[in-house]
Amino acid sequence: MINKNSLSQCVGSVAQPKTLNRITSGLRNRAALINLIAASTTFAVLVMWLDAPIIKIIHAQLKPTLIAFFGDVSGIANANFFAISALSVYAASRVASVLPVPPRWRHLFKQAKDGSLLMLLTLLTGGLITLILKQVVARARPSMLLEFDQYGLATPFLGFPFNSFPSSHAFTAFAVACVLAHLIPRWRSTLLLLAALTSLCRVLTLEHFPSDVLASAFIAAWCTRFWTSRPVGCGVRNLL
Repeated sequence: MINKNSLSQCVGSVAQPKTLNRITSGLRNRAALINLIAASTTFAVLVMWLDAPIIKIIHAQLKPTLIAFFGDVSGIANANFFAISALSVYAASRVASVLPVPPRWRHLFKQAKDGSLLMLLTLLTGGLITLILKQVVARARPSMLLEFDQYGLATPFLGFPFNSFPSSHAFTAFAVACVLAHLIPRWRSTLLLLAALTSLCRVLTLEHFPSDVLASAFIAAWCTRFWTSRPVGCGVRNLL
């Protein structure tokens, strides 16, 4: 004879995790929506009222030597360097994974393979989105504002100097930081701070507006979130 209390406890124990999952998912969706609204509002404020004044202030205050220095710093966010590095790690880990090594090392090689693949996919996806937006949006770079008082959009596919939005260097900096933050969560704050400082240099060099950098950070975060929610990314985390 089935004990009703035991049966209800079993049903409850099965239903409770599902309820918790729904609550957690709902909270995450709400947080994502709030972040999206906040980012969109900040972006709109920058474009309409702050981008142009900020660039003019930087141009008036910074010396050419400092602008050159910030340009060297922002050059760290080189997409080719990080893509080639990730590809090299991926190829090496694929080769190493078939070698007769202890299970512990085999696990590390798999983590390296999955992590480098996550980096490659994020850089490729976001890089393509950034490239398309640059050509389609055709936003004039800060130099056009400073030299010709031209601020806004031009005809699509004109190329430089109408390719300010978004910033490729800022995307690379935030993409690398977001992927590494997923792989090494305890370094998250440091990695994002470094990405923010590197991206800020793109504004200080008068190459991009602040909203260009903000959009790049959003693209990097979205691409990382997209791939980490897929099998290629959800299985790799906490490398160190």
